[in-house]
This record gives sequence, structure tokens and C-alpha cells, in this order.
Amino acid sequence: MRWHSPEFLLLFALIPLVAAYKTFILGGLKKGGIRFPLAKQAIEAGTSWKTRLFFAPELLRAAILVLAVLALMRPQWGIERELVNRQGIDIMIVQDVSGSMAAEDFKPTRLKAAKAITERFITGLKDHRIGLVVFAGLSLTQCPLTMDYGVVIELLRRADLRMIKADGTAIGDALVNAIYKFKKPKLEKRDQVVILLTDGENNSGVVDPLEAAKIASDKNIRVYAIGVGSIEGAPIPMDTPMGRQYARNPDGSLYIPKIDEQLLKDIAYVTHGLYFRATDNKALEKIYETISKLEKGKIDVSRTVQYSERFYLFLIPAIALLAFEMYLRGRVFARVF
Repeated sequence: MRWHSPEFLLLFALIPLVAAYKTFILGGLKKGGIRFPLAKQAIEAGTSWKTRLFFAPELLRAAILVLAVLALMRPQWGIERELVNRQGIDIMIVQDVSGSMAAEDFKPTRLKAAKAITERFITGLKDHRIGLVVFAGLSLTQCPLTMDYGVVIELLRRADLRMIKADGTAIGDALVNAIYKFKKPKLEKRDQVVILLTDGENNSGVVDPLEAAKIASDKNIRVYAIGVGSIEGAPIPMDTPMGRQYARNPDGSLYIPKIDEQLLKDIAYVTHGLYFRATDNKALEKIYETISKLEKGKIDVSRTVQYSERFYLFLIPAIALLAFEMYLRGRVFARVF
């Protein structure tokens, strides 16, 4: 609420002056006057209840003056309108598709569980651009940044263990690949995030993962690193002409890949991101929920107020009281001199 003409507030100073004038000047000039309801009831004037209310017209006149001044001040109420501009973020998902992602400590396998949960994460996005990089011994860009989530989901579904012939885990190469897929911000300043899912140690590629993390940090790109695999690990199944076998070390023992957690923590630390350990399907789902809460993008809010005149809320009662006051003076509290 606001007052368009607050200067009329000074008129309130006239009300006590008018009251003093009527009381001390006009009152002295009209001492011979007698107020009574109707002339034929003058005898009863001294005991009538109306006699006790002779001051009512004066109070009404004062109220009319107050309402009139408030109307002159032109009160205005505003209707607030809010304009919300949502600006999403850019997310590159970097998915490990090396042979160790065939391990079955996730249901049905690490890779299939990661793809299904990542798909649900993408489906829940809004206003964000998203891209996809897959890697094993090499990295491959499946999809640049886009808001066509259907395309990203379809390419994610097609990702499998056989799409990259070079086995291994090239974390550094995959990070650099994702980093340089981000568009340089122009007018819009969108946050940029990499979600890295891997279950192994960096053992391939030409770029050191920490060097890649420093590049990301220089470009203000955060990395959320997710280590995929149970605490005890799991053997890697392999389909051979002899049926299903499991990968083994040179000494014949089962090969159980280990997650280089310290490396992933360092990558997250350097880029001001976070490291998560996903030990099963539910844990991975909760990690994605956490990331979605952390990365909601920016919301710009602008407000405008449209004011409307409301002086009539005081003017109409003032007119009504004036008519009533005139009736009281002329009919109920008539004066005989």
C-alpha cells in the first residue's frame, strides 16, 4: 500500500482548529439556541435520550473530515507480479563401459544398473543441457550437450561393453573429452558439471586424471566422481567358447578390480565437487538424488507492482456519513432560536 498524495496529511491539522472555532466562537454566538428533536416535544428535551446525543452530528462531521482527507491522499494497493527466469546447468555424464562393469555385485550388472539409474536421473531433469561420453581404454563422445533428453537416453541405452575395442580405464582422457564439450558461456552464465562413473583404476590413456581435473578447475567445472562397486568387489564374468568364465590373474586367482578411491576423491577436491561411493543400486539412486538437489541451476526473480486507486474506500463512507449527518441535523436534532 502507498499514498499517492501524502501532502494532504497536513489537512488533519485543520480538524482541531475547526473544532475549536465551533466550540469557542460559534458556540458563544448561539447560546440562546435550544436543540431538541421536534418542536412539539421541546418540553421533554431536558430528559430525552436524544438530548444526550446532541454531540453525535459533531462527531460525524469530524469522521467525515477524516475520511475526506484520507480520500484526498489517494491510497493505492498494489498487485505484485513475479517473473521467474530459470537457467539450468550443463551436465556431461562420463560413463565407464570397460569390461569390469560386467561385474554382478549390482543387479543385473554394474553397467546395466548404472545406465538404468542414470536414465531415471535424466528423465527428472528440467531446463538443463546434458551430454554423454563413454570410455574404456579410449573415450568416445556419444552426444554433445543438448536438451533433447530422448536422444541422450537412447544413446545411453545403446552403450555396452563391446562398443570400445580398447579395454582398460582411461579416466583422464574421458575427463578431458567431456571438459572440451562444454560450450563457452556467452550472455548466459550456466554452471558446468561432470558426473563421472567408474569402477576401476586409471590404467590407460595419455592424460593424467589429476591434470584433467586441474583443467576442469580452471574452467570452473565441478566433477562429481562416483565409484561404482561393492566394498568387497566382484569377479568379472567372461563369455568364452568354454562357457561362462571369470577373469583371472596370471597366478590363476580371480581378478577383482579395485576402485582407486583416493584418485576420485582428489579429482572431486581439485574441482570443488564431491566423491561418492555407490555400493549397490539403492546407493547409486541416492547419490543421483543428492546431485539433483545440489544442482538445481539458477533462478532469477523480478517483481513488478501494479497499483490501483482505492480512494473510494474512504470517499464513499464519507458521503454516506455526510448524508446521515445532514438528516440528523435537519430532522432529529433540529435547533430553534
